[in-house]
Amino acid sequence: MKFSSRIHTHKKDVLLHCQQKARACAENINMVDRESALLIWRFLELLIKQNGSVVGTDLADLLLEGHEPLTHEFTNSEVHDIVPRGNSETRHRASASPDIRISSERTIINSAADTEREKWIDRFRSLLLYGHKKDALECAMKNNLWGHALFLASKMDSRTHANVMTRFANGAIQMNDPLQTLYQLMSGRQPAAVTCVVDERWGDWRPHLAMILSNQTSRPDIDRKSITTLGDTLAAKGYLHASHFCYLMAQVNFGSYIRKTSKLVLIGSSHNSPLQEFAVNDAIQCTEVYEYAQSLGNPAFCLPHFQ
Repeated sequence: MKFSSRIHTHKKDVLLHCQQKARACAENINMVDRESALLIWRFLELLIKQNGSVVGTDLADLLLEGHEPLTHEFTNSEVHDIVPRGNSETRHRASASPDIRISSERTIINSAADTEREKWIDRFRSLLLYGHKKDALECAMKNNLWGHALFLASKMDSRTHANVMTRFANGAIQMNDPLQTLYQLMSGRQPAAVTCVVDERWGDWRPHLAMILSNQTSRPDIDRKSITTLGDTLAAKGYLHASHFCYLMAQVNFGSYIRKTSKLVLIGSSHNSPLQEFAVNDAIQCTEVYEYAQSLGNPAFCLPHFQ
C-alpha cells in the first residue's frame, strides 16, 4: 500500500492498514519489543483520526493502557513489624477473630501515629512561637510534616524553598516513582528516570514518559531533551521501537541512512543494519504513514531524507 499520493489516499484505508499492523504485532509473540511496535501503530492510528494533532494527555492515555502504575510498586520492599504485642487479653480476643485482630491492630497503629504526629506539631509550633524558623523547618522535615515544611519554606527565601522541595522529592518519594520524574522536571532538572529506567528495579518506562508528556513545563527544551535521552537509553539496551516512539514524541528530526549519528531514519528499523535489512517494507510503510498523518494537519509537512 502506498500513501505518499495524498490526494488519492483515503483516511479509512490508512486507518485500516494501521489497525491490521497493530493486530499483527499483538499476535506475533516472537517479535522483539512487540508492545512498543504495537504502540507505534496505535499512535499512528490516533494521529490519523485526529488529523495530525494530538496533545500530551492523548499520548498518556495510549502509553498507560494496561501500564498504569500503582503506589505499591514504588514502596520500599523492606517490611518492619511495628505492631505492638499488647496484653494477654488483647491477644486472646485477636486469636478468636482475625478480622477483629486486624481492625484492632490498625486502630493501635493509627492512634500511635497520631500521638507521635501531634508531639512533633507541638514542637514545630513551639519553635515558631520563639521565632526559630530554621529549626522549625528542620523539625518539620525530619518528622514528615511536609505540608507545614513546604508552606513555611514558601514564605521564606527562594533558596530555602528550593532546598525543601528537593528534600521532599528525595526523601518522601521513591526514586523510581513517576512523581519523582515530574518534580525533578518541574525543578528544571532532567529526571533521573530517563537514564536509569532500563534497570529492572525502576520498572516500566511508559509512566515516566506519560508524566513528562502530560505535564509540559515552561522549559520545552528540557522536556524534549529528557524524552530524547530516554529514547537514547532505551536504544542502548536494544529496545528499538520504544526508542523510536520516544524520538517521535520529542519531534527529533529524521536523518539519513549514511549519517550514522542520526537517531531516526525509518520508523521501526535500525540504520546501523546493512541496507537490505534496513530498507524493509514494514519500516518504509510505517514512516510513510507517519508522514501522511502529519500532512493531515500540515499539508506542507514532508520528510526530505525519506523522499
